[in-house]
Amino acid sequence: MKKVFAVLLTVMLAFAALPLKAFAAENEEKKTPSGISYSDIGNSIDNYIAVREKGLAACEVSVFDRNGTIYNGYYGYADMENKVKADEQTVIDWGSTSKMLVWVSVMQQYERGNIDLNADIRTYLPENFLTKLQYPDEKITMIDLMNHKAGFQESFYENQEAKPNELFSSLEEAVKECECYQAFHVGEYTAYSNWSTALAAYIVERTSGKDYVTYVNENIFEPLEMKHTSADPLQKDNEWVAEKRHSLKCYSITLSSSESYGEGRAYVQLFPVGAVISTLEDFSKFGQALVNENSPLFKNNKTREEMFKATSYFGDTKVSKNCHGLWTSQHKVETLGHGGNTNCTANLEFDPISGLGVAVLTNEAGETAFCNGIPCLIYGSMTDREGFTPYTGTAPDLSGVYYNKRSIIEGAGRGYQYLTGVYPLSRNNDGTYSIKIFGIKFNEGIEVVPVGENQYIFKDNGAENFVYIKNGIYEFGYMDLQKSSTGALPTAASYAFILLGIICFITVIVKLIAMLIKKNRRTLKPFSEEDKLVFAQQIIYGVSGIILALFFFVVAFCNPLFVKVSCILAGVLALVSVNISGLLAYKTSKSKAHIKTKIRNWIWVILSIVYPVFIWVMELHCFWKL
Repeated sequence: MKKVFAVLLTVMLAFAALPLKAFAAENEEKKTPSGISYSDIGNSIDNYIAVREKGLAACEVSVFDRNGTIYNGYYGYADMENKVKADEQTVIDWGSTSKMLVWVSVMQQYERGNIDLNADIRTYLPENFLTKLQYPDEKITMIDLMNHKAGFQESFYENQEAKPNELFSSLEEAVKECECYQAFHVGEYTAYSNWSTALAAYIVERTSGKDYVTYVNENIFEPLEMKHTSADPLQKDNEWVAEKRHSLKCYSITLSSSESYGEGRAYVQLFPVGAVISTLEDFSKFGQALVNENSPLFKNNKTREEMFKATSYFGDTKVSKNCHGLWTSQHKVETLGHGGNTNCTANLEFDPISGLGVAVLTNEAGETAFCNGIPCLIYGSMTDREGFTPYTGTAPDLSGVYYNKRSIIEGAGRGYQYLTGVYPLSRNNDGTYSIKIFGIKFNEGIEVVPVGENQYIFKDNGAENFVYIKNGIYEFGYMDLQKSSTGALPTAASYAFILLGIICFITVIVKLIAMLIKKNRRTLKPFSEEDKLVFAQQIIYGVSGIILALFFFVVAFCNPLFVKVSCILAGVLALVSVNISGLLAYKTSKSKAHIKTKIRNWIWVILSIVYPVFIWVMELHCFWKL
């Protein structure tokens, strides 16, 4: 009897152990697309970060799937000076990853029948709300806003270095005051737009009847129990986050230097596009809700599935670029998500098929090695895809100067694209590429892997980006760039104008001081008519150069009054300069002055003509296009 009981007990224990063994086997077999076992994800991330710890301030990483969190890791310091380690209570800015909340809100309103994604957005706006449409007969839909293809150039009046007292009283006021000029036809280019995303958030306010911060708290944060997240630009919706944010310090770190920005607070005027702050746990909760088939975010899973469908593609390929506001990344699998930058950097990516997601938060400005590199570690490379065959065609030389379409393209600020939006790509002898302009290298060793006709993977500092380049258009996911037919000439001309202006400004000051000294000593000689005209032109260049430098490097972006006054002044000075060129040419031709003086005068005749040409080409008189 004892033997029978022992046998039965053994059999029962064996059967009881089967589910545990099956569970263990299932988890042992689970691997990331790159081949890392789930149980080894933590070690792999540890090793990845250890190799790059010289470039580390704080990095927080969460890997999750539909069943919950797989791994959370906290690395480095939230405050390097005081050795305060990053931990579960550290809050970090999402930056533009905040836009994912806008697009989820739009899809919720779509699900409730309040928004038609293919209707003209003017249906949901007050009458004559959009005042800067260059193509008013072209319909702009919510899908166009989601794809960042509504044609709007960058917002010139959004102050990205705003102080708390410079925030607008409402989202409606912010959108109206920062309205962008429509520089392109609808659908012509992908030009990442903070303003058009804020416009979409304002439409959510209009259709829901609630202000955006309240809407997000009630429809996203509360259902997901994101108790440590704020969407308000001053964190008025969450006192705990407001207090904790003071403990975070922000940095810029390279292998050779480190710079502290202190708290590095970003007071985002168009706040729905970049003001969210949270802990890693809450950041991960949001990602988990997106991959969950029973997501609390939507009443019907078909809405979530619809959100993951492609709404734009790279060139003439079938490679998805954007899915209802979510950008794609081409790894071994295609992921969806969004990155963000303030003085912190964030990234959230997930595979909509397997549900495997990665959330990364850092307190470094413009960080790429962790925010882009860790997803690559988890998801692998596009070149690792099953059935992938190396491209056997001859890849053309991609060298050239490309200008960013996410910039000021028309109007008085168009020179801004030549000063800050330049992307000079130069092929090295070994086949790699460098970012190089005027012989100066800013970034070298970019690996370019052709993966198809006009299709490439750009590898740089742990990050991999799929790009499509054809007919001089460089499609870089969230923005297009266009190859310059004149190389770096626009950049050279813009910097030369500012440099000449500064030199002239100094020259005028020196001349005035010298005149005062000579007048006091009674040694001041009378000026010739030509000297007076040259002096007047130097004043014009001096004033203009300083104003243009303020325009782009100090004041940027500017208030409308400053822009209007500057543009009117530029137009008037251009007319004066034309008159100076004519008078100076006439008087110099009649003059009997020394040959050196005549050469100097003729140079200024040319510069007097160059000035109005520059004003006209750069549209510095067109303040209404900003």
